Amino acid sequence: MGRRLEPVVAKPEPAVGKAKYITPALVLGAVPLLLANWFITTAILGRDCAVLYEGGNITACGGGLSEEEMSAASGLVALVMLAIQMGLILLVGRRIRSGPK
Repeated sequence: MGRRLEPVVAKPEPAVGKAKYITPALVLGAVPLLLANWFITTAILGRDCAVLYEGGNITACGGGLSEEEMSAASGLVALVMLAIQMGLILLVGRRIRSGPK
């Protein structure tokens, strides 16, 4: 009864051990995520597009944008969305790596 207990090495949480694999996996998903963002943004911005000339590419989209301008605008919006999503991914990755407090 009077003997001393030996220290026991604590095992890390399973989520902390896997955190180093989560962030790179999510970063590798950035290209498909960018394409998905662009597709969604194009679908939203381009829902009001109408063909003005049946024989060519002349279209007018809502807000006075042409088809090319709408595609470029949706690409810029998709890049901003990707930057925000990557920031959130990094914050969550750091939170997982730091473990519970």
